Amino acid sequence: MLNENIIILYMKNPDPIFYGMMDDLVIQTLKKQNATIIVTELEELSVIIGEEFIFLRNGEQIQFDAFLGYGYMAPKHYLDYMYFNFAAYTAGKTTLYSPFTENILQDKLLQYAKFSKCQVPFPRCSASFSVQQFKLNLSQFESKAIMKEVIGYEGTGVKLSCNKIQSTEIFCKSLWNGEQAIIQDFVSDSVGRSIRVLVIGGRAVSVTEFQDNIDFKSNGYSDDFKIESKMDCQKKEEYFRLAEKTCQAIDPNLTIGGVDIIDSRKHGLVVLEINQWPEITFSEDVTGLPLFEIFGQEFIRKIKKNKQDKM
Repeated sequence: MLNENIIILYMKNPDPIFYGMMDDLVIQTLKKQNATIIVTELEELSVIIGEEFIFLRNGEQIQFDAFLGYGYMAPKHYLDYMYFNFAAYTAGKTTLYSPFTENILQDKLLQYAKFSKCQVPFPRCSASFSVQQFKLNLSQFESKAIMKEVIGYEGTGVKLSCNKIQSTEIFCKSLWNGEQAIIQDFVSDSVGRSIRVLVIGGRAVSVTEFQDNIDFKSNGYSDDFKIESKMDCQKKEEYFRLAEKTCQAIDPNLTIGGVDIIDSRKHGLVVLEINQWPEITFSEDVTGLPLFEIFGQEFIRKIKKNKQDKM
Protein backbone atom coordinates (compact mmCIF):
# COMPACT_ATOMS: atom_id res chain seq x y z
CA MET A 1 0.00 0.00 0.00
CA LEU A 2 1.52 3.29 -1.08
CA ASN A 3 1.87 6.17 1.36
CA GLU A 4 0.40 8.45 -1.33
CA ASN A 5 -2.99 6.91 -0.49
CA ILE A 6 -2.77 8.00 3.14
CA ILE A 7 -4.69 11.13 4.13
CA ILE A 8 -4.05 12.64 7.57
CA LEU A 9 -6.29 15.31 9.05
CA TYR A 10 -3.88 17.37 11.17
CA MET A 11 -5.35 19.73 13.76
CA LYS A 12 -3.00 22.56 14.70
CA ASN A 13 -2.68 23.10 18.43
CA PRO A 14 -5.12 25.87 19.50
CA ASP A 15 -2.86 26.65 22.50
CA PRO A 16 0.76 26.34 21.30
CA ILE A 17 2.13 27.67 24.59
CA PHE A 18 4.69 24.95 25.31
CA TYR A 19 5.46 23.76 21.80
CA GLY A 20 6.35 26.63 19.49
CA MET A 21 6.99 25.24 16.01
CA MET A 22 6.09 21.64 16.86
CA ASP A 23 3.04 21.58 14.55
CA ASP A 24 5.07 22.68 11.54
CA LEU A 25 7.81 20.15 12.28
CA VAL A 26 5.36 17.26 12.61
CA ILE A 27 3.52 18.29 9.44
CA GLN A 28 6.81 18.51 7.50
CA THR A 29 7.80 15.08 8.81
CA LEU A 30 4.55 13.46 7.68
CA LYS A 31 4.77 15.10 4.26
CA LYS A 32 8.24 13.58 3.85
CA GLN A 33 6.54 10.21 4.33
CA ASN A 34 4.48 11.03 1.19
CA ALA A 35 1.23 11.33 3.13
CA THR A 36 -1.39 13.88 2.12
CA ILE A 37 -1.96 16.32 5.00
CA ILE A 38 -5.15 18.31 5.52
CA VAL A 39 -4.13 21.05 7.95
CA THR A 40 -7.02 22.44 9.97
CA GLU A 41 -7.88 24.48 13.04
CA LEU A 42 -10.03 23.04 15.82
CA GLU A 43 -12.67 25.72 15.28
CA GLU A 44 -13.12 24.60 11.67
CA LEU A 45 -14.08 21.03 12.59
CA SER A 46 -17.46 19.44 13.28
CA VAL A 47 -19.02 15.99 13.13
CA ILE A 48 -22.52 14.70 12.47
CA ILE A 49 -23.31 11.41 14.20
CA GLY A 50 -26.21 9.30 12.99
CA GLU A 51 -26.23 5.92 11.30
CA GLU A 52 -22.75 6.88 10.17
CA PHE A 53 -20.13 9.48 11.04
CA ILE A 54 -19.87 12.54 8.80
CA PHE A 55 -16.79 14.68 9.42
CA LEU A 56 -16.81 18.27 8.22
CA ARG A 57 -14.37 21.13 7.85
CA ASN A 58 -15.99 24.53 7.41
CA GLY A 59 -19.23 22.76 6.54
CA GLU A 60 -17.71 20.60 3.79
CA GLN A 61 -17.50 16.85 4.23
CA ILE A 62 -13.94 15.51 4.40
CA GLN A 63 -12.45 12.04 4.04
CA PHE A 64 -9.32 11.00 5.88
CA ASP A 65 -7.53 7.91 7.21
CA ALA A 66 -6.06 9.36 10.38
CA PHE A 67 -6.59 12.26 12.76
CA LEU A 68 -3.71 13.84 14.65
CA GLY A 69 -3.23 16.76 17.00
CA TYR A 70 -0.02 17.22 19.01
CA GLY A 71 0.46 19.15 22.21
CA TYR A 72 -1.23 20.06 25.47
CA MET A 73 -4.28 22.30 25.31
CA ALA A 74 -6.48 24.46 27.51
CA PRO A 75 -9.27 22.40 29.18
CA LYS A 76 -12.13 23.43 26.86
CA HIS A 77 -10.05 22.98 23.72
CA TYR A 78 -8.86 19.59 24.97
CA LEU A 79 -12.44 18.52 25.64
CA ASP A 80 -13.45 19.54 22.10
CA TYR A 81 -10.42 17.73 20.70
CA MET A 82 -11.34 14.61 22.68
CA TYR A 83 -14.90 14.61 21.30
CA PHE A 84 -13.66 14.80 17.72
CA ASN A 85 -10.84 12.33 18.40
CA PHE A 86 -13.27 9.84 19.97
CA ALA A 87 -15.59 10.11 16.98
CA ALA A 88 -12.69 9.59 14.57
CA TYR A 89 -11.41 6.57 16.51
CA THR A 90 -14.89 5.06 16.78
CA ALA A 91 -15.39 5.55 13.03
CA GLY A 92 -12.29 3.43 12.41
CA LYS A 93 -9.79 6.22 11.76
CA THR A 94 -6.26 5.99 13.12
CA THR A 95 -5.55 8.29 16.07
CA LEU A 96 -2.38 8.88 18.07
CA TYR A 97 -3.82 6.88 20.99
CA SER A 98 -7.06 5.11 21.75
CA PRO A 99 -9.41 7.28 23.87
CA PHE A 100 -8.91 4.87 26.79
CA THR A 101 -5.14 5.23 26.62
CA GLU A 102 -5.35 9.00 26.21
CA ASN A 103 -7.54 9.26 29.31
CA ILE A 104 -4.89 7.48 31.38
CA LEU A 105 -2.02 9.51 29.96
CA GLN A 106 -3.83 12.73 30.90
CA ASP A 107 -4.04 11.78 34.57
CA LYS A 108 -0.99 11.04 36.74
CA LEU A 109 -3.05 9.19 39.35
CA LEU A 110 -4.40 6.80 36.73
CA GLN A 111 -0.85 6.29 35.45
CA TYR A 112 0.35 5.39 38.93
CA ALA A 113 -2.45 2.86 39.35
CA LYS A 114 -1.33 1.15 36.13
CA PHE A 115 2.32 1.36 37.20
CA SER A 116 1.50 -0.34 40.49
CA LYS A 117 -0.34 -3.17 38.76
CA CYS A 118 2.60 -3.78 36.41
CA GLN A 119 5.28 -3.32 39.11
CA VAL A 120 6.81 -0.20 37.61
CA PRO A 121 8.72 1.63 40.38
CA PHE A 122 7.46 5.15 41.18
CA PRO A 123 7.41 7.45 44.21
CA ARG A 124 4.59 6.38 46.56
CA CYS A 125 1.59 8.70 46.54
CA SER A 126 -1.80 9.13 48.19
CA ALA A 127 -5.11 10.44 46.87
CA SER A 128 -7.68 11.82 49.30
CA PHE A 129 -11.07 13.27 48.49
CA SER A 130 -11.66 15.46 51.53
CA VAL A 131 -9.51 17.63 53.78
CA GLN A 132 -10.27 15.40 56.75
CA GLN A 133 -8.98 12.27 55.03
CA PHE A 134 -5.97 14.13 53.65
CA LYS A 135 -4.95 15.16 57.18
CA LEU A 136 -5.35 11.60 58.42
CA ASN A 137 -3.09 10.28 55.66
CA LEU A 138 -0.39 12.91 56.25
CA SER A 139 1.15 10.73 58.97
CA GLN A 140 2.18 8.27 56.25
CA PHE A 141 4.47 10.87 54.62
CA GLU A 142 7.53 12.88 55.58
CA SER A 143 7.17 16.59 56.33
CA LYS A 144 8.87 17.50 53.06
CA ALA A 145 6.78 16.09 50.23
CA ILE A 146 5.66 16.70 46.67
CA MET A 147 2.17 18.08 46.12
CA LYS A 148 0.99 17.40 42.60
CA GLU A 149 -2.20 18.05 40.66
CA VAL A 150 -3.02 14.92 38.71
CA ILE A 151 -3.67 16.89 35.50
CA GLY A 152 -0.94 19.32 34.56
CA TYR A 153 1.75 19.92 31.97
CA GLU A 154 5.40 20.93 32.00
CA GLY A 155 5.54 20.87 35.80
CA THR A 156 2.49 23.07 36.30
CA GLY A 157 0.67 22.08 39.47
CA VAL A 158 3.79 20.45 41.01
CA LYS A 159 5.00 21.99 44.28
CA LEU A 160 7.57 21.08 46.90
CA SER A 161 6.00 21.33 50.36
CA CYS A 162 8.33 21.88 53.31
CA ASN A 163 5.92 20.87 56.06
CA LYS A 164 2.52 19.28 56.64
CA ILE A 165 0.74 22.59 57.19
CA GLN A 166 1.89 23.77 53.78
CA SER A 167 0.86 20.44 52.23
CA THR A 168 -2.64 20.86 53.67
CA GLU A 169 -2.89 24.44 52.36
CA ILE A 170 -1.90 23.31 48.87
CA PHE A 171 -4.44 20.48 48.98
CA CYS A 172 -7.19 22.84 50.15
CA LYS A 173 -6.48 25.31 47.33
CA SER A 174 -6.64 22.52 44.77
CA LEU A 175 -9.89 21.27 46.28
CA TRP A 176 -11.31 24.81 46.17
CA ASN A 177 -10.40 25.07 42.49
CA GLY A 178 -12.09 21.76 41.72
CA GLU A 179 -8.79 19.99 41.04
CA GLN A 180 -7.50 16.70 42.38
CA ALA A 181 -4.13 16.88 44.11
CA ILE A 182 -2.03 14.03 45.47
CA ILE A 183 0.81 13.91 47.95
CA GLN A 184 3.92 12.03 46.88
CA ASP A 185 7.20 10.98 48.45
CA PHE A 186 10.00 13.46 47.77
CA VAL A 187 13.15 11.89 46.30
CA SER A 188 15.64 14.25 47.90
CA ASP A 189 18.88 13.06 46.32
CA SER A 190 17.89 13.88 42.73
CA VAL A 191 16.73 17.48 42.97
CA GLY A 192 16.86 19.24 39.63
CA ARG A 193 17.75 16.06 37.74
CA SER A 194 15.60 13.75 35.66
CA ILE A 195 16.11 11.29 32.84
CA ARG A 196 13.89 11.59 29.75
CA VAL A 197 13.53 8.50 27.58
CA LEU A 198 11.63 8.88 24.34
CA VAL A 199 9.69 5.73 23.46
CA ILE A 200 8.21 5.43 19.95
CA GLY A 201 6.12 2.44 18.89
CA GLY A 202 6.94 0.69 22.15
CA ARG A 203 10.69 0.96 21.59
CA ALA A 204 13.03 3.34 23.44
CA VAL A 205 14.94 5.45 20.91
CA SER A 206 16.70 8.20 22.87
CA VAL A 207 17.70 9.19 26.39
CA THR A 208 18.69 12.60 27.74
CA GLU A 209 19.13 14.16 31.16
CA PHE A 210 17.36 17.35 32.22
CA GLN A 211 19.51 19.37 34.61
CA ASP A 212 18.60 22.42 36.68
CA ASN A 213 20.49 23.67 39.74
CA ILE A 214 17.79 26.24 40.59
CA ASP A 215 14.40 24.61 39.99
CA PHE A 216 13.83 21.23 41.68
CA LYS A 217 11.48 20.20 38.83
CA SER A 218 14.09 20.36 36.03
CA ASN A 219 11.44 21.54 33.58
CA GLY A 220 13.44 24.21 31.82
CA TYR A 221 12.04 27.33 33.46
CA SER A 222 15.25 28.67 34.98
CA ASP A 223 18.31 30.22 33.33
CA ASP A 224 20.37 27.29 34.61
CA PHE A 225 18.43 24.62 32.72
CA LYS A 226 20.25 22.38 30.23
CA ILE A 227 19.83 19.03 28.51
CA GLU A 228 22.56 16.47 27.89
CA SER A 229 22.54 13.34 25.76
CA LYS A 230 22.88 10.08 27.65
CA MET A 231 23.12 7.88 24.57
CA ASP A 232 26.68 6.89 25.55
CA CYS A 233 25.84 6.41 29.24
CA GLN A 234 26.61 3.02 30.83
CA LYS A 235 23.06 2.88 32.20
CA LYS A 236 21.42 3.57 28.83
CA GLU A 237 20.04 0.05 28.41
CA GLU A 238 18.73 0.08 31.98
CA TYR A 239 16.92 3.36 31.31
CA PHE A 240 15.58 1.95 28.04
CA ARG A 241 14.24 -1.23 29.64
CA LEU A 242 12.42 0.66 32.39
CA ALA A 243 10.94 3.17 29.95
CA GLU A 244 9.67 0.43 27.66
CA LYS A 245 8.16 -1.44 30.62
CA THR A 246 6.51 1.78 31.77
CA CYS A 247 4.87 2.37 28.39
CA GLN A 248 3.81 -1.27 28.20
CA ALA A 249 1.96 -0.76 31.49
CA ILE A 250 -0.27 1.81 29.80
CA ASP A 251 -0.57 0.46 26.26
CA PRO A 252 1.51 -2.24 24.48
CA ASN A 253 1.11 -0.23 21.25
CA LEU A 254 1.83 3.25 22.61
CA THR A 255 2.68 5.46 19.64
CA ILE A 256 4.91 7.87 21.55
CA GLY A 257 5.70 8.61 25.17
CA GLY A 258 8.22 10.72 27.02
CA VAL A 259 9.11 8.77 30.17
CA ASP A 260 10.54 10.82 33.02
CA ILE A 261 12.77 8.84 35.39
CA ILE A 262 14.63 9.78 38.56
CA ASP A 263 17.96 8.03 39.03
CA SER A 264 18.26 7.99 42.81
CA ARG A 265 21.20 6.60 44.77
CA LYS A 266 18.86 5.76 47.64
CA HIS A 267 15.78 4.49 45.80
CA GLY A 268 17.19 3.35 42.47
CA LEU A 269 15.32 4.16 39.27
CA VAL A 270 11.79 5.47 39.79
CA VAL A 271 9.35 6.74 37.17
CA LEU A 272 7.70 10.13 37.56
CA GLU A 273 5.28 9.98 34.62
CA ILE A 274 4.75 9.44 30.92
CA ASN A 275 4.33 12.62 28.90
CA GLN A 276 1.73 11.92 26.23
CA TRP A 277 2.94 14.70 23.91
CA PRO A 278 6.68 14.87 24.59
CA GLU A 279 8.72 17.74 23.20
CA ILE A 280 10.83 16.11 20.49
CA THR A 281 13.09 18.96 19.35
CA PHE A 282 15.24 19.09 22.51
CA SER A 283 16.00 15.38 22.39
CA GLU A 284 16.70 15.47 18.66
CA ASP A 285 19.03 18.46 18.97
CA VAL A 286 21.23 17.02 21.73
CA THR A 287 21.34 13.40 20.52
CA GLY A 288 21.56 14.10 16.78
CA LEU A 289 19.04 11.31 16.15
CA PRO A 290 16.27 11.68 13.52
CA LEU A 291 13.51 11.45 16.11
CA PHE A 292 10.86 13.31 14.12
CA GLU A 293 11.47 10.93 11.23
CA ILE A 294 11.16 7.89 13.53
CA PHE A 295 7.90 9.28 14.94
CA GLY A 296 6.51 9.97 11.45
CA GLN A 297 7.41 6.47 10.27
CA GLU A 298 5.69 4.93 13.29
CA PHE A 299 2.48 6.90 12.81
CA ILE A 300 2.40 6.00 9.09
CA ARG A 301 3.02 2.33 9.99
CA LYS A 302 0.10 2.49 12.39
CA ILE A 303 -2.18 3.96 9.71
CA LYS A 304 -1.19 1.36 7.14
CA LYS A 305 -1.76 -1.49 9.60
CA ASN A 306 -5.20 -0.11 10.50
CA LYS A 307 -6.13 0.12 6.81
CA GLN A 308 -4.91 -3.40 6.15
CA ASP A 309 -6.82 -4.78 9.14
CA LYS A 310 -10.05 -3.29 7.76
CA MET A 311 -9.61 -4.86 4.29
